[in-house]
Amino acid sequence: MSDDNRRRHPRVDIPLLVQYRFGALEEFRTDYTLNVSRSGLFITTAEQRPVGTRVYVQLTTRDGQHFLQGEGRVVRSAEGGHAIELVGFDEAAQAVLESLVKDALARRRSA
Repeated sequence: MSDDNRRRHPRVDIPLLVQYRFGALEEFRTDYTLNVSRSGLFITTAEQRPVGTRVYVQLTTRDGQHFLQGEGRVVRSAEGGHAIELVGFDEAAQAVLESLVKDALARRRSA
């Protein structure tokens, strides 16, 4: 079974600015993520963290119209980064992510 078949929600390439930190005393790290779904994202980083590690995440859309923040947790740690499940995002933030994903899927189908 491929990774796409095991995922709960479709993933798309949406450029989002992501700021994250693994501990309350850590500095925020800033990067872009392209691999996004309604419930998660992939952060590219050389540093490895164990599955279950909590991470505080802030997302900003490239156009600056949306700023989303909440808690996530590492669900998969692979060479090159972490798959993060967004477990602490409120319904409004999840609705924005779902809308962004639906728009990207529609663009991909029409291309």
